[in-house]
Amino acid sequence: MTRNAVRRAIAWIVALAAAQLLVNGTAIAQPVDDLERDDSLVLSIAWRLQTANAAYCARTTTATGIQLQDTAVFADPAAARAAYGLSGDIFIGALALTGPGTAAGLTVNTTVAAIDGKPLAAIPAPSPRTPFARLARVQAMLDDASARDGAVILTTGDGRVIPVSAIPACHVTVEVDDGRNYARSVRDEIWIGRRHIAETGGDHDLLAAMIAHEMAHAVLDHQAILIAGHGSTAVALHTEHEADRLSVWLLANAGFPPEAAINYQRTVMARHQGFLAIDPTHGNWRERARIIADERAALMAAPDGDWAHHFRRETE
Repeated sequence: MTRNAVRRAIAWIVALAAAQLLVNGTAIAQPVDDLERDDSLVLSIAWRLQTANAAYCARTTTATGIQLQDTAVFADPAAARAAYGLSGDIFIGALALTGPGTAAGLTVNTTVAAIDGKPLAAIPAPSPRTPFARLARVQAMLDDASARDGAVILTTGDGRVIPVSAIPACHVTVEVDDGRNYARSVRDEIWIGRRHIAETGGDHDLLAAMIAHEMAHAVLDHQAILIAGHGSTAVALHTEHEADRLSVWLLANAGFPPEAAINYQRTVMARHQGFLAIDPTHGNWRERARIIADERAALMAAPDGDWAHHFRRETE
């Protein structure tokens, strides 16, 4: 679910997409736009990292790999409904490629009419001041049911009743932030700016390294450590180095090359810092690349990917 004041600031773009849906008055397809593709790409990579490392995370859940969306966050909800072929306001905005939602036959832009038999149309539309309020509520309904029951039943706009299983995953949510140029985490929530995604140049391994770094902050509960450190630069630097190091374990367990974390420093972070600049809370990208390379060697020497037992904490 993309976080922005309004998901589409220019409503006529959505209306144009709606016009392209019609051939001789018949709807022929539900378009998937570039923003939805980014949503599903980030969700798919995060899903691999979350599920492959679930056995080692202290906080886990059972999840479906489904992100919902709400037409209320669009500049023109009616145009969005027409463009995406929707029969209601709540729909599937992103799916993890290898997740249970995809396996159940769901697709992006499928209208969701009910969750576990509870009609979503009964939930009031949000106010213009809080366009994401209803979306947060229905996503919580889906996620809570999945965590509680290990499955959820979705009723689609065309009346299909589709049971979706849930599988163990690290308790982390990852969202795309439209138009921003950062990657950050707070507790169990991670935001990846779309302009930051663009800096990976379409390299999915680099994007996985970016997400793995932020996920490392979340699973190691670095927010609590930073709060306890009262803004200490030294503490912040330790958490960054620790996230750099754990990212190679997260990547390897999910089938991504751990050296992608090194390449991420040499490409994306090097461009951010320039040749000589040093961020006191993050350190120089060359030093970070060296630390990651050392951790990769430690990973290769370990008997398994069980970082809960083999990873050496820096902040303890």
